Amino acid sequence: MSEVQFRKVHRATPLLRIWTLLLAVLAAFILNVNASAVAFVWGLINGEHTLALVPMLLTIGGVLLAGVLIWGLTKIWWNAVGFRITAEEVQLKRGVVSKDLRTARFDRIQAVDLVESFIARIFRLAEVRVETAGGSDSAINIGFLKKHEAEALKRELLDASQYPSRTPAQGLREEEAVEDDVDKQFLVPKIPVQRTIASTLLSLTTIVAVLGAIIFFFTPLGISAALPFLVGIVPPVWNLIDKSWQFNAELHDDRLNVSYGLANRRKQAIPLERIHAVKLKQPLLWRLVGWWTVTVTVVGYGDTTQGGTSKILPVGSKELALKVLEAVSPLSREDIATAADPARISQPNYAPPEAARFLTPVDRTRQGVTLIGAQPHAVVLHEGRFVPRMAVIETSHIQELTLKHGPIQRTLGLSTVVLDLVAGPVSMSASDLGAADGKELLDILRRRQLPALESTPLEQNSLD
Repeated sequence: MSEVQFRKVHRATPLLRIWTLLLAVLAAFILNVNASAVAFVWGLINGEHTLALVPMLLTIGGVLLAGVLIWGLTKIWWNAVGFRITAEEVQLKRGVVSKDLRTARFDRIQAVDLVESFIARIFRLAEVRVETAGGSDSAINIGFLKKHEAEALKRELLDASQYPSRTPAQGLREEEAVEDDVDKQFLVPKIPVQRTIASTLLSLTTIVAVLGAIIFFFTPLGISAALPFLVGIVPPVWNLIDKSWQFNAELHDDRLNVSYGLANRRKQAIPLERIHAVKLKQPLLWRLVGWWTVTVTVVGYGDTTQGGTSKILPVGSKELALKVLEAVSPLSREDIATAADPARISQPNYAPPEAARFLTPVDRTRQGVTLIGAQPHAVVLHEGRFVPRMAVIETSHIQELTLKHGPIQRTLGLSTVVLDLVAGPVSMSASDLGAADGKELLDILRRRQLPALESTPLEQNSLD
């Protein structure tokens, strides 16, 4: 059988990688040329200058030569980049002077995203991002490709990672054959633009930005002092809008497909088995309208997803948040009804004692740990009075357990049990429990059922 050949990315890829630099150079050139051109034309009108063809032709020739050089140099980079899909993995090669080959086995792929940056959308191109079990730094970015080619590659990789026994081509043909007959279940309908804008306006980040702008612009501090503040505060506000703009999520088999974005459109495909922890949160001002947000920790995404999102519900009603929780967590509808109301804690197995009021006087009665099942298969943590938060995790997904006693806690007879999870936005700690309760909870969770370890053989890969 002949070896699978590397496929090429789109020829414009090198230029799109450095488009901001090219745009800055072009803007500076146009600005200078325009200023010189206006002065020259004005001189011709006043008779101060005569028409000189040689400098004009030299300028035009220099621009054309620079364009040819850039195109030629980027072709060298383009020729060194390629990707291929074998029977067991996806490979990406790159590098002109030093060669680099990155691989991701199908059984190690955590998620596959389709990313359409602002500049790529203009040319109808897209990038495929493959998240692996090695964390955020191990992601493989394949791009840029024509949009329909990127979508086909995404389907091919998703099918191969879900059914590693089949070849990618077989899986792709089968998925395309049934694609029209699949009844996609929309978990989160498209979020209205009005709700996105309203939720952003009601966020603490936006309020701080507005108050800061008012203080800086209407006080002697002036614009120069306000500029660093705005540079730091505007990106988070924009991030809130961009990652919830026309957000929608649908369930397809055992995979959650989310789509969102204003400037940068992104489509993420998250296998449900890769979701380890879920957190529901209600920001302070959202309590006025009853909105919640749902965040998840996905294996392989880490603390950052380079433009991706860990929120599978940016903003929505409590009923919708609980529907999402039921779909992606180990809790059943009955479990949620009896023990997982995010707004209040009903019957916790463990809660801070009276002595903890000195450490948590505000929300002591809102903190607690609820174990689901006789042999617990899930843990639910509640906390927060003014900003209610609830986190859920399957016990087999807990990586490590830590029992902590600070100096004040030891004096009051308290302890904290820290649930160490895979890297991600969700963290869980049972804070300020009684010392005996903390040790008992630790012993129970230590007896949790752990997943079987897998080993992956190492193989040699060739750059050819």
